[in-house]
Amino acid sequence: MKLIYEAANSIEAHLILNLLEQSHLSARIDGEYLQGGVGDLQAIGIVRVMVDEADYDAAKEIVDHWDASQPEPDATNQISAPGYPLLLPGVIGFVLGVIVTLLLIA
Repeated sequence: MKLIYEAANSIEAHLILNLLEQSHLSARIDGEYLQGGVGDLQAIGIVRVMVDEADYDAAKEIVDHWDASQPEPDATNQISAPGYPLLLPGVIGFVLGVIVTLLLIA
C-alpha cells in the first residue's frame, strides 16, 4: 500500500476513500482511530488514505482532481469568536448578583 492522501480528519479521509471506491480502486484508511490521542500524538499526518501500488496513478489523478475542485478558504467568510461585547453583560450580572445576595443576607 502506498500513501495517496494525508487527511485533516477522518471525515475528509472517508470522502477520499469513497471517491476511490467509486472508481473501483482498492484503498484503506490508516490512523483513523489515533485521533483520540491527539493530545499525546502529533496532530498532522495521523489520518492517511492508502492505495494499492498498482492503482496509485489512477488514484492520484482522482485525488488531484478532487483537491483542485475544493474552494480556497475565504478569510472574510470565517465565523469569528465573540469578544468583549459579551463580557460586559457577564460583569453586570455578576455585580447585580453580589448586590442582591448582600441585600438578602442583611
